[in-house]
Amino acid sequence: MTAGLQLGAPRVYRAPPRVDQSFRPVRLDVAGFVGVALRGPVDEPILVRSLTEYQLRFGELEGPGLLPHAVETFFKQGGERAYVLRVGATTGAPAIHTLSVTGAAGSPVQFAAADVGTWGDLLRLTLELDVAQQFTVVLDERASIRQLKLPDGVELRGGEALRVRGPGLDRLGEFRYVEDSYFQSGPRQRSRWVTLDRPLPTSAIGGSVSVAVLEGTLLVVGPTMAVGNERITGLGLHPNHRRFLGRSEVLRSLLVTPTGSWMAEPDGVVLPNPSLAPIRSRLAERGVDNYQGIGAASFFDGQPDDPPDDDPLDERPHRGVDKMARVAEIGLLVVPDLTWGWLADGPMLEVAAGVGSPLFEHCVPLAPTTYAAPAQRMVPLDPGSPDDLREIVARQLRLVAVADRYRRFVVLLDVPSGLSLRAIQQWRAAFNSSYAAAYHPWLSVDTARAPVSGLIAARRNLEPVPPSAIAAGVVAGRERRFGLSWGPANELAGDAVRAFDPVSDAEHDRLHQLGVNVFRIERDGFRLSAARTLSRDPQYRQLTVRRLMTMLRLALEREAQWVVFEPATADLRRRLHHHLVAFLRELYRAGAFAGRSEEEAFFVDSGANLNSPQSLELGRLVVEVGVAPSEPIEYIVLRVERDADGGVLVEEADRGTA
Repeated sequence: MTAGLQLGAPRVYRAPPRVDQSFRPVRLDVAGFVGVALRGPVDEPILVRSLTEYQLRFGELEGPGLLPHAVETFFKQGGERAYVLRVGATTGAPAIHTLSVTGAAGSPVQFAAADVGTWGDLLRLTLELDVAQQFTVVLDERASIRQLKLPDGVELRGGEALRVRGPGLDRLGEFRYVEDSYFQSGPRQRSRWVTLDRPLPTSAIGGSVSVAVLEGTLLVVGPTMAVGNERITGLGLHPNHRRFLGRSEVLRSLLVTPTGSWMAEPDGVVLPNPSLAPIRSRLAERGVDNYQGIGAASFFDGQPDDPPDDDPLDERPHRGVDKMARVAEIGLLVVPDLTWGWLADGPMLEVAAGVGSPLFEHCVPLAPTTYAAPAQRMVPLDPGSPDDLREIVARQLRLVAVADRYRRFVVLLDVPSGLSLRAIQQWRAAFNSSYAAAYHPWLSVDTARAPVSGLIAARRNLEPVPPSAIAAGVVAGRERRFGLSWGPANELAGDAVRAFDPVSDAEHDRLHQLGVNVFRIERDGFRLSAARTLSRDPQYRQLTVRRLMTMLRLALEREAQWVVFEPATADLRRRLHHHLVAFLRELYRAGAFAGRSEEEAFFVDSGANLNSPQSLELGRLVVEVGVAPSEPIEYIVLRVERDADGGVLVEEADRGTA
């Protein structure tokens, strides 16, 4: 314990902190979701640990895109942590609400919804003023009409709001702000004084005034229970107050933020009513969603055919997937709204009334029939259109390029819905990456909500969910329950009730050979039948192998930082070899590697063949780690035999993969 310590005379010495030199697996079950949400900050990854946290930050599940139900499915399938990034157009605007008070210069006291969109139109704000403490001050003949001597035990700070009642003042009282607070020494004791922002009337001299110290409480009522309500207490109404209402870092609200010139006015908020009636808000400006402004450029830096940029020193603002890719914690990436499109309002149509058969005549001329414009709605790119399909593939290739560049996560792709088997083969030919996996078909998920009471039945609704979102939950859930070495194949897709493109046995066989992971209908629901990547390299065709090797590389990169500060000696090689073997032995015992023994499953080589004396003198140290990953069992083959005595024997056949 005392190695390396220079000890002097006997006493207590501080030992240097111990550096944990062991290796630990890196979590790869954290998913990143990029898509269109009802609300939330744009292009800012937010960590959510449950569906409730998602709703509090991003709004209801009935949003315009596929993101809400994709995140819901992820958590239902067993996912535990997800980063969510909302994409949006740069021209969206937040709703603005105005309280029925102004700043000293007449500027309205306004608050903007925390995020752009029409969701903020339904917010309601109320500012309440409460009496925090109350005391009486005697103004003798020597008193000043701007200075008050505080009673013992009372402490006020600059910016506090006061309601003062007494001679010469309004019957309900008048408002003053504390401008300054100071001590004044007398012959016997020190006393605390405050200076008011405005003098009291001279008629108050010789009497006493009642002083009430006021605190503000801002109530923000969300449009729905899922969005939630906020109650922010202890607020001040003057810029000098330590908790000034006009500072967003004080509010720390997820629903609103102060806006407008009133925040910079030095004299504080003008309070109209000494009776302290609640101050309510009105909607001043409506929010703008601008869903039609969301396009391919909303999901990436630039256009889909632009190469990704992973420069860690790049300080440019990033968007969508390129911003999410910089979150070091994610191991899975899903973009449910990658095929986003929008149908805007069309023109009003008028069709002239026909005259009908010449045998009949109208008594009065008929007015032309007017048809309303179609409602705005989300209309995804159509895979049946060659142009749209090319755009879908271009966006997906850009996703895969990001994953290949970072080599930290696997991007989960959706086979475009409605394609024939031949078209799927052509689509599949565009990809070759072990950092990408494809899933088919799209599924409808039952999103029934629990009944509010015994008299109200549960609301049932079928929502389309991209298979990649279900697969992300399956992969994350299996890793959490069993570890990374267990493949996610043969897992049930919870709440899935219908497939958009049912897959026959013959189609399934062909899709499996193509490396497309298929959800097949079984008696108990839809099950994920495989866990493969889109790589043409046989060594990395299994998703579990790719994720295992990624985990090993990240673990070695992150956990071996202590080696940087050690001299390249034989002792360092011995310690590093010991820790690596212990780490790999743990994984081997968990079933991550093939082999009947540790010698067959892995090796660690740090010998002289890799580290020459000349290399060690330069401070270089080379260690080679080799592993034999065991491919996941995609099929469990059972052999049923009847022996000569008529008994039935069921046993596992030799393991293999198809």
